Amino acid sequence: KAAQQNNNNSKEQQASRAGRGRSKDFGQHIHQTGNSNKMGQCCSCVKKGNSSETSDELLADEPIQQIHSIDEAMSAPSIVIANDLNNEVTGFGLALADVNIEQDRAYWEWRVKVGGNSGSATLMFGVSNKRNVKFFEILAESTIPPEKHGTKFMGAVTLNDGDVVGVTVQQSEIPMIQLYLNGVVLDGGEITRFRGTVFPSVYVPPRSEISATFLYRDDQFVYGPPKPDLTPLMAERSLM
Repeated sequence: KAAQQNNNNSKEQQASRAGRGRSKDFGQHIHQTGNSNKMGQCCSCVKKGNSSETSDELLADEPIQQIHSIDEAMSAPSIVIANDLNNEVTGFGLALADVNIEQDRAYWEWRVKVGGNSGSATLMFGVSNKRNVKFFEILAESTIPPEKHGTKFMGAVTLNDGDVVGVTVQQSEIPMIQLYLNGVVLDGGEITRFRGTVFPSVYVPPRSEISATFLYRDDQFVYGPPKPDLTPLMAERSLM
């Protein structure tokens, strides 16, 4: 009996050790499986993060399409916006574009058409401060000639049909405007020390055969910026 009892005790001890071994192996399997799942989740998180960052970078690199026009509310009531793009004017008086100049160095162009027998006309180009209907109503009742209505920061250029006037603006150091005719700088075509918020502007004399088209993007320019640091007009939100 004693021998049988010792034999039974030995078998129980062997079974207990085997059970602990199986339990330990099972625990290691669960631990390893858990780690594997966690690693998979971490890898998934990294992949998603990289993908998201790449998408954000791609979106940030995409340029914002600039679409500007002549602002009817800021232009003289005698100005007529002539085309579907709202960037061509006829009639006469002062016309302002709808984008104020925020960047340090900017460039845009005006393409002019001149009809009639004379073949030439004198227009004014540059910038002007914000205007409204009341401004033009007051000046209409004054003795100030129309070509002086808001044209303080503008220069006169005599043009033939098809001529293109380029306008450059720099706002660092001394604010200055420079005019170009068909890609060539105009002597005496400098306007300095303009102040306040300003908008691209054109003054069209009272003559029905004249039109001026506002060109403000690289794909529209006839001549383009004369210097590489001059950039097309950008709305304020595009600079942020």
